[in-house]
Amino acid sequence: MTSDSRTPRRRLLAMSAAATLVLGAVATNPALAAARDVDQPGGFYDTRPLPTATAGEVLRAEPAGLPLAVTVPGLPPLASPLPARAQRVIYQTTDVDGRPVATSGAFYDSTAPWNGPGPRPTLILGPGTQGQGDACAPSRTIESGVASNPRSGAPIVSYEEGFALALAAQGFRVMLVDYIGLGTPGVHTYADRVDQAHAMLDGARAAQRLIGHGSPMVLWGHSQGGGASASAAESAPEYAPELDIRAAYASAPPADLLAVLDHIDGSSLTGAIGFAINGMVERYPAIRQVVDRHINDAGRRALDDLSGLCLADTRAAYGGHSTSEWTTSGRRLGDLIRDEPEALRVLDHQRIGRRAPAVPVMLAGGINDDIIPLGQVEQLGRDWCAQGTPVHFRYETTPLVPGITHAVAAATNFAPALQFVNDRLAGIPAPDDCGGF
Repeated sequence: MTSDSRTPRRRLLAMSAAATLVLGAVATNPALAAARDVDQPGGFYDTRPLPTATAGEVLRAEPAGLPLAVTVPGLPPLASPLPARAQRVIYQTTDVDGRPVATSGAFYDSTAPWNGPGPRPTLILGPGTQGQGDACAPSRTIESGVASNPRSGAPIVSYEEGFALALAAQGFRVMLVDYIGLGTPGVHTYADRVDQAHAMLDGARAAQRLIGHGSPMVLWGHSQGGGASASAAESAPEYAPELDIRAAYASAPPADLLAVLDHIDGSSLTGAIGFAINGMVERYPAIRQVVDRHINDAGRRALDDLSGLCLADTRAAYGGHSTSEWTTSGRRLGDLIRDEPEALRVLDHQRIGRRAPAVPVMLAGGINDDIIPLGQVEQLGRDWCAQGTPVHFRYETTPLVPGITHAVAAATNFAPALQFVNDRLAGIPAPDDCGGF
């Protein structure tokens, strides 16, 4: 489906409102202001004039206000005033090829008491799918929790801000990363294992620079964020061995992108395949060659359109469609990639589970998940178990409601995940389900 045949805006708004009430962070401020200084030369997010620095160095920061109130359905309500002071941050990281790149995030310095043992911990939060346009970056919507995408007029709901503030209410400092190219110049390399791991781990380093000292660390994420957390956990011993990471939580991680591609094609989130293709074209010539040989004009228009869309307008425009509509042969992209050895090697390079995290990990997978298949989450757990990592596995059992079930797990897994990381911070031995799933 191309942008000129997009779902009417009234339907898009209704879908977004419904999704917000079920699973998002709902701000009391109803204004849908345009996301902050999108693509403005000289603005906060224009990183082009910034010097290259050490990975994790804070390059730019500014204070930011918070919404009047935030509600996360399924979680206890947050007291007013909200339990954190927030700021936007630009920090240095490196991409999959080792090149320096500046990326952005939001740091929530908790004002709630920390009642656990030891010093106050810092939690690095990898967001779930936001989209690919710069306006989608979570740090751009700190003040209100909502905005509108200048590209489409569609609403943007910063649902991850609700989780960040819920965690701040528990006493955690929270660094919410935007990922490379989401909010800052360049293409957002959606689902790239290495880019996301580096953004998480350098976000942890940046948080330590902001607070002025080391801190116990926790990695946390659902969906795209689950993949980022999982990849960061297994990359940390080599990439950031100095960080005091105590535990990782990865809910519905896309550990095997080819399996996820097959599962998601034709779902409410088919458009996310376009995000991944756009990002991989930027990094890997083999994927660019697949696009050049096999993508038709409608597919090219779709990929260009998706490069500027966020979650709500992506679901509305491309949900329920298949990538077979984008190819010259009418075959789905997953089938085409299987016939392309070089492209298969790229997806194999993206596989999470080939290195062992040095900390206990909680994995969660949904039995009825319509976006992330359970089997590949279980396989990730088995891969880590075989390398000696203690893995605690939670099966999420929300009944299938297409377009909803996957997202609801971020809330239903919250309390068990919070207990898991608090116990690790307290030094309690981790539960180990290896051999049981």
